[in-house]
Amino acid sequence: MRDVRVGAAIAVLLVVATAGTATACSEPTDSSTATSVSASHTQLNPFEQQRTDGVGALLDELSSVVRTGDREAVDALVDDAAPRELRDRLHTMTDAFARGVDRDKRGGPLVAASFTYRVAPSSGAEWQVNPALAAKVEESGATDTWVTPVELTYALGGASTPGIAEPEVTLTETMAFARYDDDWKVIGDRSVALDPRATTIGPDAPAEIGPWEFGGLAAVDVRTAGGTSTILSYRKTDKTVDRARKIMPGAVAAVSEVWGDDWPQKAAVIVTGDQAEFAGLTRTAAGDTAVAAAATVFSRIDKRAKQVVGQRIVLSPNAADLSEPALAVVLRHELMHVATRLSTPEIAPMWLTEGVPEYVGRKGTYREFIDAAPDLAVEVAANRLPKSLPVDSDFAVDSDAARVAYQSAWSFSAFVADEYGEPVLKDMYRKMTSGGDTPAMDAAMKSAVGQDKNALVKQWQKWLRAQVR
Repeated sequence: MRDVRVGAAIAVLLVVATAGTATACSEPTDSSTATSVSASHTQLNPFEQQRTDGVGALLDELSSVVRTGDREAVDALVDDAAPRELRDRLHTMTDAFARGVDRDKRGGPLVAASFTYRVAPSSGAEWQVNPALAAKVEESGATDTWVTPVELTYALGGASTPGIAEPEVTLTETMAFARYDDDWKVIGDRSVALDPRATTIGPDAPAEIGPWEFGGLAAVDVRTAGGTSTILSYRKTDKTVDRARKIMPGAVAAVSEVWGDDWPQKAAVIVTGDQAEFAGLTRTAAGDTAVAAAATVFSRIDKRAKQVVGQRIVLSPNAADLSEPALAVVLRHELMHVATRLSTPEIAPMWLTEGVPEYVGRKGTYREFIDAAPDLAVEVAANRLPKSLPVDSDFAVDSDAARVAYQSAWSFSAFVADEYGEPVLKDMYRKMTSGGDTPAMDAAMKSAVGQDKNALVKQWQKWLRAQVR
């Protein structure tokens, strides 16, 4: 599946009906830092400054009342003329933080270490409120309307509150406001504004959203080796949440057993109850990942701080159909992506970036080769051995070759670990993902394993024959 936004990467697991196993499928990680617009140093004129100050004060209040779960206070900040959809969305956000909301025993309200709206820097032609809404608020006494980009900066949990401690995430959206004397009210989002850009510009990529965008959000903490992990969930996910809570500590430990403890050893997991939730949180089109069991996404990488910002493991509704052992495979795989994110550049081959997580996910879960790689076993038994390691295009979710590609990637990692040891497998991953072009990665493979790529492929083919007799 293709990435849909710079600064976001996805790792998807396909559910396959083979003895309760799952096959992995993901895109290479993007190690870039998300581009941001720097603030202009041009001094605002008095009119612009009044707008910014007035809307800024409104956003401060909105931040506070949403975070405290106060629906009535939110309603007081929304204009009567605002679309019903906007009010409903703000209610859903507010309920995520509110106590007393029915959460089916999946946990408590969302806790945020920070949650702050502010006016964002902008450039280019100013957007305008659509004439019908503008006329409506003017009839009610509004003296000005303003459409502007807004940033929402938040962090789940925090050191002194329940929930995972994480760096702040910044989301950007467009909001519209109306002025009444010295007060401002929210009148809508970008749907009520006229886009001044050329009509030839294609649709925007799906935007990154917060977990509060869908109803019934609950949060529960799980203690893992690195501190507090958090499981967020939506309605109809009770069974998956219970299983994930049991699995997480051991899954984190299993990843550290192979990779070491030089990673956060904690994660935020989101359990979705329908495909709309999964598509929204993974920034994909609904239906594109209908067979997926999980995805790992992130907002950006802060290279200076050596931090991955906004990383979440998102479980799809299909995860509910997995047995507990199969779900453990999925979570170990995805946690391996979390562990290796900082050291995995975009150009790293997918046979490596998916094969090693698959190896970690499946370690100790099968008796025979055919249990872990049924499709590949059929190919090997028919004397159709892989002639080379799979290329990235083989891993496409909608490709018939995807299962064999993932099983081939897993089997190559299993072969290296079996013949040379897990420390060599880890060393190969680290050296091959340290940067450089394909020849540099091939040289890194030889440095780690002691054999060049062609020799290793031949050894792997021989190993495959031995597994399928």
